[in-house]
Amino acid sequence: MKSLISILLICTLLISPAMVMAAEAGPVTGTVAETIDSGGYVYIRLENDVWIAANTFAVSKGDKVQYSGAMEMNDFHSKSLDKTFESILFVSEAGLVNNGSAAKPMAGHGNKGTPLQKTVTAEMPAAGEIKPLADGKTVADVFAESGQLKDQVVSLNAKVIKINKAIMGRNWITLQDGTGTAPDNKLLATSQEVVSPGDLVTAKGTVITDVDLGYGYKYKVLLEEATFSPGKK
Repeated sequence: MKSLISILLICTLLISPAMVMAAEAGPVTGTVAETIDSGGYVYIRLENDVWIAANTFAVSKGDKVQYSGAMEMNDFHSKSLDKTFESILFVSEAGLVNNGSAAKPMAGHGNKGTPLQKTVTAEMPAAGEIKPLADGKTVADVFAESGQLKDQVVSLNAKVIKINKAIMGRNWITLQDGTGTAPDNKLLATSQEVVSPGDLVTAKGTVITDVDLGYGYKYKVLLEEATFSPGKK
């Protein structure tokens, strides 16, 4: 639960300068007054005028829901809705309450009623396993040349190590190519596209540098708005 809240906070802070407030463990039960589906999330206004946001699941006005693991954000602006919430709770678990008992909480990645799945990872590639793109960069290059590459579009061959899907309207993809020394041997990319752990890809995106997302998460380099195609020479 704590790790999911951390991921939500990272993505939320990347999109909006909203202020993070205290966490609420729950569980809390309420009646739905309004729902909005957008960007892989369902935004729910309860009858007490509290807004919550959860991974999309099937819910309608009048339903009773139960949630837990809430983290409050003040003045949060949703780009997909073009709406600013004075206060909203991002929750790690939410589900319908049936006959007085809570249903199994749902936290699907954009699929209604799909339970949260464990993160799947692939083995990192060995040095020399992935041939560098002839007119591109390597992961090591991106880190070593980050100052010069800031705000520039780069391409590289890499292996998808991990993907976290549909978090605040983006997929978060970890790339490695066997170059670089830890911690500068893996590159985090954000994308609207879906790839799978183990895929060999050519990734193309914009380099952003010195990213402080708050909550203890800092990145020397991120690859934004990445697109993917099968790995090439």
